[in-house]
Amino acid sequence: MTTPSPEIPRSENIREEAVNTILAELLQEHGLTARAERRGPQGVPDIQVTLKTGDAILLECKWDDAATQLETQLQERLAAHPDRLAVAGVLYPSRLKQVDDIRQALQTVGDLQWYLAGSRGEPSPERHIRRVSAAGLADQLRALPLELEGVDRVVAAAGIVGHAVEQAAQTIAAHTRIARSIADIIAETDRENDRRAALRIGCLVLFNALAFQDRLAIVNDNVPTVLQSLRLTRTEILPQLSGRRPRHVSEPLRVDATVNDIGLRETWRQICDTIDYVPVFDLAIKILNELYSGSAELVGNAIAPLVGAMRATGSLEGHDLSGRLFHTLLTDAKFTGAYYTSVPAATMLTRLVFEGWPPQVDWSDHEFPASLNVADLACGTGTLLIAVAAEAERRHQAAGGQDVSALHKAMVEQAIHGYDVQLSAIHFAATSLAMLNPDVQFDRMNLYVMPLGASGDNVSLGSLDFLGEDEAVVQFALSPGTTGIATNGAQKVSGSGNGTQGVAEGITARLPSLDLAIMNPPFTRTGTMLFGVLPAAERRKLQLELGSRLRARQASAAAGLGAAFVAAAAPKLRPGEGRLALVLPATVCTGYSWQQTRALIERDFALDLVIVSHDPTRWNFSDSTDLSEALLIATRRAKKDKSERRTTFVNLW
Repeated sequence: MTTPSPEIPRSENIREEAVNTILAELLQEHGLTARAERRGPQGVPDIQVTLKTGDAILLECKWDDAATQLETQLQERLAAHPDRLAVAGVLYPSRLKQVDDIRQALQTVGDLQWYLAGSRGEPSPERHIRRVSAAGLADQLRALPLELEGVDRVVAAAGIVGHAVEQAAQTIAAHTRIARSIADIIAETDRENDRRAALRIGCLVLFNALAFQDRLAIVNDNVPTVLQSLRLTRTEILPQLSGRRPRHVSEPLRVDATVNDIGLRETWRQICDTIDYVPVFDLAIKILNELYSGSAELVGNAIAPLVGAMRATGSLEGHDLSGRLFHTLLTDAKFTGAYYTSVPAATMLTRLVFEGWPPQVDWSDHEFPASLNVADLACGTGTLLIAVAAEAERRHQAAGGQDVSALHKAMVEQAIHGYDVQLSAIHFAATSLAMLNPDVQFDRMNLYVMPLGASGDNVSLGSLDFLGEDEAVVQFALSPGTTGIATNGAQKVSGSGNGTQGVAEGITARLPSLDLAIMNPPFTRTGTMLFGVLPAAERRKLQLELGSRLRARQASAAAGLGAAFVAAAAPKLRPGEGRLALVLPATVCTGYSWQQTRALIERDFALDLVIVSHDPTRWNFSDSTDLSEALLIATRRAKKDKSERRTTFVNLW
């Protein structure tokens, strides 16, 4: 809660200290930890901002007609605080000195000036002045670690966790029976043929659950930390991690420890029974049950590196750590066409989607975003859906909204719909959505595992079963609200209740009328690559079924699955307002096999934006691929709307 702005007599100039307090409050409202400092004999910075990474940024603030006095103060701060990530100067427009409502003026002004004086005690070689709003300043301060250090902290942390996952997998692999059982759990639901990859994914599922438990323990006094659940013989448990650690990741202590009972499994069951989060912990409990069938020494040696990596990366600010790890751990990602959107690309795409859309809405009302229907038919680990939820939260706060928790609960339970063919990917998506606000408990999650394969005359195309249909059979549902026709072996994993609710004789998912379809669909083409995870005979049946369905729609199987996903989603968008946001191969712009998709967009949509990259080191917007890609945003036309619209083309150099 912020304190009321000080009353300023109109006849007097507003003091800098009062404006500093208000700016700190605005930065807090935009998600930063910021406080205005009171001046003292030792001299303190005007505002200190602390990022979730633990880094501190010091801001010195002046009216712009006193800019010459600012430089001396900045150099003093830089010399006095060499451990701070950054020291920066902020200049307020002097025209605001006598406004009636300084808070309102500071909240709406767009020409605050700020520049970087230096980082970690070293002065910046140049003064690059940026003009921003208070919201823009918060965004740029949040991104400053990446800009200054040139290292993506999520990637650095992924290296640490990836190494720990490999250690855990190697430990378990030495116990053939247990390793086979854990790999079978993943192989059964993910069609993962590489047994080592399946085992690593299983270990990553355990890491995800460990990380979520510790996040939940922060906001719920009834949830113990991981270390408390393990009841260790010492207070620390951290692995021996090889390689040089990035300087921004805290160096862990190495302390020997052993697990002496099954407190971790008991904790996860208790969370499912009394608090919820079944979608997060159900798969992890199945894997943990197999692990606990071995010796206490095995459990300790397997869990220890995962807990160590969790603690070493616990302060990381980033919404898709597990997703990026998942991308790198699938050894046959290129074979299956499973490319996953990078977090920066997802953030950019979602921010552009909501720029000026929907028109004339009040983002301060937490119920508005929940009224939207947003779907990703190939959601993977949920990167795009998570970016949508994060962007809704950002806009809610920027508009003065105060109910972020209610917004997030409503978004996850009502607005967001995700579909994929891999259960572990859906598990990561559910965990990441929950981690955005771990003190929120969900009654449902509209996340579905779609069946892929052929059994007799029954052919399942995954999410492409929605081609021409409003409902499709699902294999697993992370929601209690599913009904419908029979499917063999379907399981329902509810957002409420005690664990998996058993085998259901029939579960279908409904694809609602959509306000936004946002996707990075698989890129694979026909032939041996299409549905490449399946046996040849089964794959042939799926190819024939897909070709039959596409003949009645504007899509060519020659372009690959991406064109089919566009054809499945496009008719579900609301005429006159629904939006399509896509990550596709750059050949969608010119390639012959994509001409039907281009014709579909030209006929039914106004193409708003096309973005391609010409950076020779990064042609793509997805992880684990070197393919050139494009981002597309289009708005569905109202019926009989034939008007011409402007399309913006952006080339990133």
